[in-house]
Amino acid sequence: MIKTLFKNRLFLPIVILAAVIAGFAVNASGIYRFPVISSIEPDVAYPGENIRIIGSNFGNIRSGVEVRIAGVRAMSNDYEKWSDNEIIVRIPEDADSGLVTVKTRRKVSNGVLFTNREHIPVILSGPQKPGYPYMESLSPESGSVGSLVTIKGLNFGHERGTAEVFFAAAGLDEEASGGDDSLAGMIVCSEIDYDYDSWDDQQINVFIPDGASSGNIRIQTDRGISNALYFEVEDNSGVKNYTDKKGYQIEYGVDVNRVDGNASNSLDLWIPIVRPGLEQRNVETTTEPAPLWENYLGLMRYSFSDITDNETKQINIQTWFECYAIETRVNTAKVQTRYNEDRRLFKVYTQAESLIPSGDDTVKRWSSSAVGRERNPYRKAENIYNYLLRNLEYTLKPASTLIAENINSGEGDSYTYSVLFTAMCRAAGIPARPVAGVLIYNNKQSINHYWAEFYLEGYGWVPVDPALGDGARFGNFPLADETQPASYYFGSLDNQHLTFTRGVIPVRQITPEGRIVTRKGLFSLQTIYEESAGLFSYSSLWRSVRVVNWW
Repeated sequence: MIKTLFKNRLFLPIVILAAVIAGFAVNASGIYRFPVISSIEPDVAYPGENIRIIGSNFGNIRSGVEVRIAGVRAMSNDYEKWSDNEIIVRIPEDADSGLVTVKTRRKVSNGVLFTNREHIPVILSGPQKPGYPYMESLSPESGSVGSLVTIKGLNFGHERGTAEVFFAAAGLDEEASGGDDSLAGMIVCSEIDYDYDSWDDQQINVFIPDGASSGNIRIQTDRGISNALYFEVEDNSGVKNYTDKKGYQIEYGVDVNRVDGNASNSLDLWIPIVRPGLEQRNVETTTEPAPLWENYLGLMRYSFSDITDNETKQINIQTWFECYAIETRVNTAKVQTRYNEDRRLFKVYTQAESLIPSGDDTVKRWSSSAVGRERNPYRKAENIYNYLLRNLEYTLKPASTLIAENINSGEGDSYTYSVLFTAMCRAAGIPARPVAGVLIYNNKQSINHYWAEFYLEGYGWVPVDPALGDGARFGNFPLADETQPASYYFGSLDNQHLTFTRGVIPVRQITPEGRIVTRKGLFSLQTIYEESAGLFSYSSLWRSVRVVNWW
């Protein structure tokens, strides 16, 4: 059969024809290759931006070939690059969302979906409820303690009033917040640290508070609590640790009797409260009677009027709280040597005031001798601390309450050490303040006591107790470090220091005709303790702090 086929006179023409057809097909497949798109970058963009088309068989030159985006043809000047496997083209202004294709003279590629970003629905965000504060942005989004943060948003209130800003707190567990669950593990910006720089309805400028750590920021107003935005707190200068929790139940108060005065009279009392903070947490207080103001810079205001002759007024306060030891670790090599001198914290806590004689010539001379040529604020404060320990001797009852006379006599109590350390730091340009409270010793005994703290830019407050560091002893008070108390009490405190006031609380006189009373030696430092009007005389007894229970 095969021999017959070869002898057929049509066999040769058929073979030649088949070869020609095959050759034409091969050539045609080379000339008319199908363009193929494998991907586009980006697949979501705005008109006017460039898009990169990756694939094959586009041809090495663009002649007669075009790109279409959602059916809109790119113009000649839209092309930035063209090669056989890559095209870069500008998205036409009138292009919608749709398929991207490459069209040659005879073939059209597969289509890949492109989305015009202008046509993506925007999900509007805002307050959870009408009137609630809402944060839109933070600027910057990271910083160290003491640096300024701008918060922009809505419904902050044209004035701050009672509104507050909260930061995540270092080492603060959820139980310590004492408030709404959304504020658990947070610390509030401090009024006595002047953390609030400015406030209006859509923008807040606030300094990062002492004790803040990386985490969320929230705002609380009388309308509610805001959303949360994350903020990174940089702690290059060191860290603080809060350890050895100890619980206390304490009571104290004031008794007023033997009153004599006009029928129309008034008496105002300013009584300190246990100061909440990272070292004093879960503070709960009950009062009888209730104060007129619950908290004014850490003081309660009680106001009585038209007190009858020989009437007795009694104020009873009980507080439950947890106290922690403070341990600071400062990287002295990274301590900032320059302060933000425009900040109010710096101005207030470096100036002389009635109880802090930092402008006294003797104080300035002592400060200069102690500091020498040191420029590092931490080292300067340490030099001042050690200078006091060398030049003062602790006594429970010094001959004078005047700081200048204590310097000359070379002796002082805890008040002297605290105020003199503060004054010398301020004279050296270091923000510092005295701290007043009580020290617990023996079996629940207490004694009014004073210590101090100084401020480092980028780190926060560092506690010091010069009196304990210099050998002050109370009964069987257990020193945290028996072998090196001087070293321990520069930068650390035990959990038996109960804090009531930080700095001298500036209480303003209420009425010009009022008679004010100041006190010394109490567990508080404030400019006014009592103010009376229309009273000829009365007797007031400020009861000492008594430990009811501890655990």
